[in-house]
Amino acid sequence: MHNTYRLSIRLFSDGFSLSILYTSDNSLVQKEDVTADGSTPLYQLLEKSLQRPHLMEYTFQSVELLVLSPSTCVPLDYFRREEVFPLYNLTFPSLKVNKAEVHYQILPSLEVVELFSLNQQIRQTVQAIYPDVEIISLEGRAIETIANADRKLQDGDIHFYGMIAPKNMLICCFKEQRLHFATTYTVDNDADRLYYIMGAWKNLQMNEQTQALHLNNASTELLNQAKRFIPNTIVCEL
Repeated sequence: MHNTYRLSIRLFSDGFSLSILYTSDNSLVQKEDVTADGSTPLYQLLEKSLQRPHLMEYTFQSVELLVLSPSTCVPLDYFRREEVFPLYNLTFPSLKVNKAEVHYQILPSLEVVELFSLNQQIRQTVQAIYPDVEIISLEGRAIETIANADRKLQDGDIHFYGMIAPKNMLICCFKEQRLHFATTYTVDNDADRLYYIMGAWKNLQMNEQTQALHLNNASTELLNQAKRFIPNTIVCEL
């Protein structure tokens, strides 16, 4: 049987990973992690890695570029393409992005549109080698993963989720299986993670006596600290 492959490029603020996977079962063939040291621009490191002979030997059925950047969601009914750039700049004024760097993706199962950004040089670098690359927000994919898990909890209550990564944290809530709130925090320690969790919990007027906090990929320390304030803190496997 002839194997076919796909390439997944995951982009972070301080580096990227390249994963080659079988298209048949999504199993991993090989993976490479690259961390930027600050001496070479990230797009140049990415270009060098993508042009390595062992990678160029493959013919990929599909290529995806997964981007981790600040993002915001707009209800599908209120989405206007011409408003993407001004709305993103209004939400994240400190980022100083230009119009070509703002992207959007529709999350049909959630009936929202996610706005996110991607460095123009990085996009051009990848598209020069793989013109048909699909650009995807990592946060949007994570929200959809949580949504799939939330659909199994058919109790009509509001559900609060925290997905932990080494340098960021996604918090989102679903009410009656619809996205109610979602935001990402740049954070790399448990004390700050707990601070942001409790802030969002209070702002959403959650009830720590009757409602649960679902945490994915949390450390034992964070779980124990969260249980001091929210007794029903649950490990959520996604």
